[in-house]
Amino acid sequence: MSGSSLSKRTQALLLSALVFPGSGHFVLQRKARGCLFLVPALIALVLVLRQIMARLDQVLAQIDSGALPLDVQLIMEKIDALSANDGPVMTVAVGVLVACWLGSLIDTWLIKP
Repeated sequence: MSGSSLSKRTQALLLSALVFPGSGHFVLQRKARGCLFLVPALIALVLVLRQIMARLDQVLAQIDSGALPLDVQLIMEKIDALSANDGPVMTVAVGVLVACWLGSLIDTWLIKP
């Protein structure tokens, strides 16, 4: 490896670590394998973001109606209370996202260039 350029494996590891799971596999021309990590991680991310947006909508609706004063401490307490009711979907989605991210890194590391 030369001093100024990164090897394809290093580029793939950085992409998988810093951008999104499976994205580094595309640099290594392993598109099908990359999709095995990318698709479930993308679905999990959508579920997590939908849950966060639903929680945000509830808090903003209460602020708009005046039921929740514009106090940072009270807003944080309300968000914590809503987070306690997330259920297993959020837990599984976050677990899938983390598993895909770690699995993508390990798989990228183990791929023979």
